Amino acid sequence: MGLVRILLPLPRAAAKWAPARGGPLLGAGLLHCVMPGWVLLRIPSAARRLAWADEAVAVYGSLPGGADGLSRAQALRAYALLLNDREEEACAAADAALAVPDARLSPALTAFAVHLRAQALVEAGRIEEAVTAARESVELYRAQPAPGRRERFGTLPGALRTYGLVLAAAGRREESVAVYEECAAFLAAMSLRESARVALVRPRVLAELVGGLRALGRYEDALGVGPEAREAARGAIAWSVPGIMLPLRARLLVDLARCHSATGAPAEARVCAVEAVAEARKPHGASALPAALDCLADVLGELGQTEKESSTRRELAQLRDT
Repeated sequence: MGLVRILLPLPRAAAKWAPARGGPLLGAGLLHCVMPGWVLLRIPSAARRLAWADEAVAVYGSLPGGADGLSRAQALRAYALLLNDREEEACAAADAALAVPDARLSPALTAFAVHLRAQALVEAGRIEEAVTAARESVELYRAQPAPGRRERFGTLPGALRTYGLVLAAAGRREESVAVYEECAAFLAAMSLRESARVALVRPRVLAELVGGLRALGRYEDALGVGPEAREAARGAIAWSVPGIMLPLRARLLVDLARCHSATGAPAEARVCAVEAVAEARKPHGASALPAALDCLADVLGELGQTEKESSTRRELAQLRDT
């Protein structure tokens, strides 16, 4: 992706002077920059990725016979809009990807667009619509043949993870946990090469499975998944996307601390809670700090460490007042 980004001025010049040949080349380069094939890269900002997607839509929209490219560009524009927290626009872009006149949508692109629509709907609070779209995306991924290299849009594990997330948002926690368990089993059976494409899905699925099991009161089961979830959230993936992984690790540790408390192991709970606070104090983990401090205060109270509990609650109060 870095090399393609550096070389973008060349296809831009080609598109200007010879649109018929340079336009498709520029469009393909821009879409590669929006969603590179290799996960463990330092990814550009969400705003920059949206700018590339907007440019790709404009490029393909101006090309005669560019309908197929335009549908791909609209789908990746929906993806970039989601990264920028513009959910309603993302939903509209996903719909636009499915409705480009004369476009020959591959099964992979169709599943990907519906998957993006489900993500946009749940983020926008349109939960029941999101449940329908997420279920449809899973069905579409299950039904499609193995995609070619150029048609690798999204994955079945990613769609299953979204379906589990949406079911949890709808209050259908048991169904959500069942989907997460299915997804975790699917991921475990993948080869190393296949799993490289879903490197970001696995830690999210395992952490969210722990949270779902805790919500169902299945504390021992949650603690059983805990070591694998913690391991999945370390290493290169944590370095690549700290803005996602640090809050995720902190929330995972809070869930594990709560499970330890519920099973009568406050000392183990304290270890997890202290680690959660440490993770949440890092710059990218700040969103998880209130929950981590609240958990630590509760655990310190269980252990009878009243002075430390009071100090932690004062910090939490100050944080909430700011």
